[in-house]
Amino acid sequence: MTAPAVAEADATVPLAGATDRLVTPFGVTTISRRACEKVAARAAGEVDGVETVRSGVSRLAPWASGETAGASADVDGGWASVDLTIRVRYPLPVGQTAGRVREHVTSRLRELAGMAVREVTVTVADLPADDGPARRRVV
Repeated sequence: MTAPAVAEADATVPLAGATDRLVTPFGVTTISRRACEKVAARAAGEVDGVETVRSGVSRLAPWASGETAGASADVDGGWASVDLTIRVRYPLPVGQTAGRVREHVTSRLRELAGMAVREVTVTVADLPADDGPARRRVV
């Protein structure tokens, strides 16, 4: 008895026409808006000198949720448009850093979610100083 032939998975399988689903010979995968937001927020945080901004309850009570809320995404027909809010460590060049964030988020969404990206809009909310190690204050 011979073993059934198994097709090899192709990481470059194109997205199906006008849906937000990845279609392969093995089935259909749907990528949610929230999944795209999480990938985008984490990818932005992977860029040196960048922090995602927390909002809502996680900003007021960081222990309540470990998720960053600095991203929102629209998913349409296998395409994603992402809005990010980040903090860039001072004195890094803001424009260059935002450009690196756009490139990295686009790349990670393509790699991890199979999404094509129309645009990545970056809002820099803050420029925290990189003071190095914390200093003790003597009173």
